[in-house]
Amino acid sequence: MNDRSSSRGGNAANYVDPKAVSAALTTTLELAARAVDFSMAILHILDDENQYVLAAHGVRGLTGTVTPRQNTTCREVVDTGRPLVIADATNSTINESLLDPLRKAGLRTYVGVPLFSREHTAIGTLCLTDTEVRELDVDDLTLLQKYARVLEEQLELQRDREVTAGVYPLDEIITGLQRGEIRPYFQAIVDPRTRRMHGYEALCRWMHPTDGLLPPSRFLPAVRDTDIMLDIDLSVMRTAMTVMAGSSDTVVHVNVDGAHLIRPARLHLLLDAVAEGALPAERLCLELVESATLDDTEAIEAISALRALGTHIVIDDVGRGWSSLSRMITWPIDGFKIDASLTAGLGTDVVDHLLSGLISHASANNLSVIAEGIETPEQVTSLIALHCPLAQGYHFQVPQPYPIALRAGDVTERI
Repeated sequence: MNDRSSSRGGNAANYVDPKAVSAALTTTLELAARAVDFSMAILHILDDENQYVLAAHGVRGLTGTVTPRQNTTCREVVDTGRPLVIADATNSTINESLLDPLRKAGLRTYVGVPLFSREHTAIGTLCLTDTEVRELDVDDLTLLQKYARVLEEQLELQRDREVTAGVYPLDEIITGLQRGEIRPYFQAIVDPRTRRMHGYEALCRWMHPTDGLLPPSRFLPAVRDTDIMLDIDLSVMRTAMTVMAGSSDTVVHVNVDGAHLIRPARLHLLLDAVAEGALPAERLCLELVESATLDDTEAIEAISALRALGTHIVIDDVGRGWSSLSRMITWPIDGFKIDASLTAGLGTDVVDHLLSGLISHASANNLSVIAEGIETPEQVTSLIALHCPLAQGYHFQVPQPYPIALRAGDVTERI
């Protein structure tokens, strides 16, 4: 048996808080449904007693509903840890107890793909249904399994946000920063066609003395609304600039919370750090992590001041934030990055058409564009067909403690 399907159980409880649900889950469901031409897509979480609807696309009023586990079709997917396809619920010979929930809801076609927790237990499903009979081939099922992996990552980020503040109090994070435990890890940014190096992104990591290497989702939410966020951003930036100063003429990208731009004291410290850094400002690219509270007028003035130093500015995570598309037009930026929640759907018409438009916009306006989250050869093939100039992700290189030249076959544990 696949070790990812070891058992159901208590792990599901880590994912069922509807107050913590990210809107990105619904976006992923919509993309998955459109990719295989289904009218409805639902994210179910199942524990030993109940099935919970965490997010839904194509049907109103379903999110937050709870159904006894024994009255669901998805229980079979969680129990076996394998996908289940019912081509026509009105004409099927499988277990009647699995067909009955579909027939009562007036549904004919069902596809359930298992979702697994970080503990490798099946905790839910990516469930697609339709009132009409829908054809589904092997490639479609493979694509849905890829969307399921994206949902798993989103669920893990949500889970981390829920527990971070309690696990890592502010004083512990401050101590970690003072000890130099919070530092950059470097991931290559490359031309997907030639694999020619463009530069690196310096990704924030915490080498916790007891919990090991932690991604930013495990601790940054606890400091996002405090001045400690600036301290971390500046520390990572200064370290990355120092490390890169002795390398070739490649560019280093560093994440910066967009909220710094509209707070004069923070902006002043950021400008000083850029001007006094060990790396020429022309080799520094600041990736603005979007904040819904940003005032466009103040942000534009701040971006202009940073660019006057020679620094490049790009908008991070386009496709995930609520207003990044409008800011791509109004802000004086040098480029943007396409979020992994979009690139996960590469190879489907709906995503390829959208990305084609974004890439064409970048080319026409002399903007850089980087596709994030690239993990498979198929995604690379799609990027090349779309003429996307730059990409990064685990397919090319996992984050490293120091910038290293890209080499084929790099395989290390994901961090």
